[in-house]
Amino acid sequence: MEFQAVVMAVGGGSRMTDLTSSIPKPLLLVGNKPLIWYPLNLLERVGFEEVIVITTRDVQKALSAEFKMKMKLDIVCIPDEADKGTADSLHQIYPKLKTDVLVLSLVYPGLAISLCIH
Repeated sequence: MEFQAVVMAVGGGSRMTDLTSSIPKPLLLVGNKPLIWYPLNLLERVGFEEVIVITTRDVQKALSAEFKMKMKLDIVCIPDEADKGTADSLHQIYPKLKTDVLVLSLVYPGLAISLCIH
């Protein structure tokens, strides 16, 4: 079975406003890497060749400038004020979806993607 990967990199980090008041949540450093690096790196390691990233313009600029990945990043921007949740964001990219979808958020405790796709 083939999957398309979607990384949800939107949302202001409302439960961590002290940290996200000056930097978008996906760009917060955790272990010297931006938070968004972790799901992207994981997807690349398990063999995904393309990932749709739903995010904001600020994060898009950083991804385009700083991330050098082997897989293709299809970055879809939504306005900051349009963040309505996962379902609405997926609805916005519906025309891009051709197969079953594996959706990852920025923070996922102990997710084993290999178990999800086999």
